[in-house]
Amino acid sequence: MSKALKNDLPNNYTENGTTGNTHNDVRPHKFRDFFKLPKFGSCHVQPVLPKKPSIFKVEDGDSNGEVNGDANGGYPSFFKFIKGKDPTLVDIINYEETYKKSDEEITHIQRKRSEELESGGQGEKFEGFGWVAGVLIRCMLCIFGATLFLRMSWTAGQAGILLGMAVVLLSLVVAGITAISMSAIATNGEVRNGGLYYLVSRSLGPEFGGSIGIIFYVANIVNAAMNCVGLAETIVAILSEDYDFKLIDGGINDVRIYGLATCILLQAIIFIGTEFESKTQMGLLVTIVASILSHIVGTFLPVSEKQHNRGMVGYSARVFWDNMMPDFRGTESFITIFGVYFPAMTGIMGGANMSGDLKDPSKSIPKGTLLAIVVTTITYSMSMLLTAATTVRDATGFSPPVFDKYTNEFVPPPCRFNNTCPFGLANDFQVVALQGVWSPLIIAGILATTLSSASGCLIGAPRVFQALCEDKIYPYIYFFAKGHGKNNDPFRAYFLTCFIACAVIMIGNLNAIAMIITNFFLAAFAITNFATFDASAARSPGFRPGFRWYNKYLSLFGSILCIVLMFVFSWIVALGTFIIFAVLFLFIKHNKARINWGSSTEANRYRKALVGVLKLTRSAEHVKNYRPQILVLTGNPAARQVMVDFAYCITKGTSLLMCGHIIPYPSTVSATSCIRKLNDRFSDWFHEHRIKAFYCAVAQTTLRTGVQSLLQTVGLGKMTPNILMIGYKDKWLEKLRQGKKDEMEDYLGVISDAFESNLSICIFRNENEGLDHSALISSDTDRLFLKLPDLMLSDKTSALADDLSSGAVPKSVRPKATSTDRKTDVKKSLKHIKSEKNIQTALGHVLEVGTAPMKKSQSENFLLNNQPIVKRNMKFRSRIKDGIVDVWWLFDDGGLTLLLPFLLTNHPSFVEDAKLRVFTICPSGISPDMVQENLEKMLKKFRINFKQVTVIVDIHRDLYAETQEEYEEMIQALNPEDGEPQIPHELLETYTQRTNKILLQREYLLEHSSASNLVIITLPLAPSAVVNSPLYTLWLDMLSRDMPPTLFVRGNHTSVLTFYS
Repeated sequence: MSKALKNDLPNNYTENGTTGNTHNDVRPHKFRDFFKLPKFGSCHVQPVLPKKPSIFKVEDGDSNGEVNGDANGGYPSFFKFIKGKDPTLVDIINYEETYKKSDEEITHIQRKRSEELESGGQGEKFEGFGWVAGVLIRCMLCIFGATLFLRMSWTAGQAGILLGMAVVLLSLVVAGITAISMSAIATNGEVRNGGLYYLVSRSLGPEFGGSIGIIFYVANIVNAAMNCVGLAETIVAILSEDYDFKLIDGGINDVRIYGLATCILLQAIIFIGTEFESKTQMGLLVTIVASILSHIVGTFLPVSEKQHNRGMVGYSARVFWDNMMPDFRGTESFITIFGVYFPAMTGIMGGANMSGDLKDPSKSIPKGTLLAIVVTTITYSMSMLLTAATTVRDATGFSPPVFDKYTNEFVPPPCRFNNTCPFGLANDFQVVALQGVWSPLIIAGILATTLSSASGCLIGAPRVFQALCEDKIYPYIYFFAKGHGKNNDPFRAYFLTCFIACAVIMIGNLNAIAMIITNFFLAAFAITNFATFDASAARSPGFRPGFRWYNKYLSLFGSILCIVLMFVFSWIVALGTFIIFAVLFLFIKHNKARINWGSSTEANRYRKALVGVLKLTRSAEHVKNYRPQILVLTGNPAARQVMVDFAYCITKGTSLLMCGHIIPYPSTVSATSCIRKLNDRFSDWFHEHRIKAFYCAVAQTTLRTGVQSLLQTVGLGKMTPNILMIGYKDKWLEKLRQGKKDEMEDYLGVISDAFESNLSICIFRNENEGLDHSALISSDTDRLFLKLPDLMLSDKTSALADDLSSGAVPKSVRPKATSTDRKTDVKKSLKHIKSEKNIQTALGHVLEVGTAPMKKSQSENFLLNNQPIVKRNMKFRSRIKDGIVDVWWLFDDGGLTLLLPFLLTNHPSFVEDAKLRVFTICPSGISPDMVQENLEKMLKKFRINFKQVTVIVDIHRDLYAETQEEYEEMIQALNPEDGEPQIPHELLETYTQRTNKILLQREYLLEHSSASNLVIITLPLAPSAVVNSPLYTLWLDMLSRDMPPTLFVRGNHTSVLTFYS
């Protein structure tokens, strides 16, 4: 924005056109800081400043594009409140011409807003946690687990110090790379509630985010249940061994009861509020730290007899060296040891899961997560090294370890050789507890770690699920999105999570599914790393993370490493995880709402498309790679759906299809703006009707100039149309008789322009039914997505009238014709719009959408009363059984006349698997058998499947009287005795022989193809004097009148078929 313009704008007017309430200045201002459209048709919006601070501000729209207020219920900016979008550059430039809302109206809105806040009673909003309480402590509590006290000594005994540290460092690499990737995503904009799901979905899109969100949610629930069961098992063991106390059986049933009680207690604490739960977590952290200090201090104290008998000798370099190398027992290996330790590192997402409760998630998540990984890794490593330096691998429990008095090497006891020793690093899980200053404190630490991990999962999982429900990716779960209180706590999701966790706890023994949870977490890590790689590799300007210490190849390595570890742990479980992910991915892809979060998937799609078009532009054309790229002049596609459907039967989504629309207005800025909106609306219409096509429109006052603009501009590189398809002008005779010669000249000029542009051309005639079915969309019962004004359907002042209006059967039709006249109720066109203001208003009506819901009875009555129209409108969307397609190949045009019917008879098409009959006319004097034989050989070489080939000998005979009478009636209508002739007599006399040949071909067509389902004819060529005269239209009319749907085809004489592979 220029400096001069900035000086003229209000103080609280930001660069993007929004207003920011950064002060409470109540000084009189010159303008008001909200936006308003004077009328829908006008595309100009202007900002002004109020005398009072603005109560509006810009917020993001939701996934459905609706405009929402902020979390406090505040209104969006007035412009966005009214129009649902931010101002354009034109709006800013023209801000002086504004619609000014009265102060009384603003006061009313402010009073209404105050009443809503008072009735809401929400009070002051919770500001959120900092990076220490919100991320660092939560991650540490989630990472610290029973493994710290029960398995690190065992890891040293089995894997030795070297491989044990390798296990820790490998886990550090996986967790560290994932944290770095997560930090990059988290610092690429504002982070909201949803944790990992939010980060992945906004980076990779709803398919990836929704799939991994469910998996991550389930993994957290089961992880919480496993920690509750682990706590219950510890309590049962202590009560049974030390106090001989049993609730029921001292076994699995007691575990279930204690586990359920633990889960319900933790959930009750969470229900009180996140602030109270955070204070509880602080108490657990203090207990864990005290337990760790107890263990550290205990290693320096003198060894007791009990400790000595169980293998503890105090710090010893000899013992440290003896424990350096691995000594696996039984089936243990590096992989199994890694599988025991790595689940502890899955807690690195604990802080990200609370993203909605953080003051500044973009800063808190990277700082807190990375520091938590470093601190916990050091703690785990220190625990393993301390036990490895002070305890031998095997001990009997009743005699102290023995060392050789000469070499000072440890002498293993006899039980080592049959692996029956009950104590020592490799056999006893209670080394840390026995080594501590006070064993009950170590036990309290074990209980605290399980409680903290379970609590972190029970509070984080519902928030992930709440965010997933808010986005409406999955049906029927939005009920759980509702939050309560000032913190928007997901109480409903709390209940669901607690219920599922309790159900899992009832299993009692969760060892069987422990590996599944590890795979689920690894899958989440893999997706997180891939999200960073994909976003970086897409090179989107929108990916600008504040965290700079990331590398896309490092993230890719982390993603691959996670996937490898999944299969190393259990290839069966990994395969099952991928199947679950794939099912969820495909479900979302098939059923998702229209969501656009600016994901890297979209960025990659753009980049691949751009690179593909550029590569295609540099590649030379080859006949084998020819594809029909069609520009079809449909006008309003919703009104000419039959033509769109017919063209799509050719392209089938595998080649370019562009629907051209000439807007009958001068080319103005307002017209351009509204055309862009039309493009969005018709893109939705194509998507709804499952048609892969592009909508392209230009604003021109005449059809010919509009088509010329399209021919010059549409397409990109090699992705440009090579075929122009237009509809047959049914009402051509009526137009000429009404004196609208300019319209016919425009229409015929389009054909001439196509020839001169070296384009192939197709002219489609839909029997005698016409192409426009606008009666289906001219009422409020609009099932075709758009409601266009009558001006767009018929305009007497424009040559576009017949391009947009319904076709009608000419009066001179055969009495025996089976097709019926179609009557449509199209209102008269509006008066010609002259002023720019009226043009803007009229163009605005082009974009009107019928939003009023249609009652079921109205819908049924409408469809019932218009069944013939509806049936005709959908005729090319249903397959004809045992269909027949006749091809009249009258001239070699490069093979297009043969290629198009071949494509039409392939799946999917209304004439799919139809019988293909090829007709040709043989000049007299040439053997028809030889022509037929050569034509059949050629078709076989072209791999064109045909049913039969018919050769008609072109004999010179007189026309039937009926045909001659039809022609003379048409000539009499065109050249009346008392009026100006439409076709010069000299032209008629010059092309009398050619006309007779056309009439003779009509008789052949009626004789052989009147009962077929589609007729394709080589379009006759003629000098420009004929093409630009009604005589050419007369030829086409005589060839196609009273015939089935007919397609005239003329290639540009470039080969589109080849014999060679």
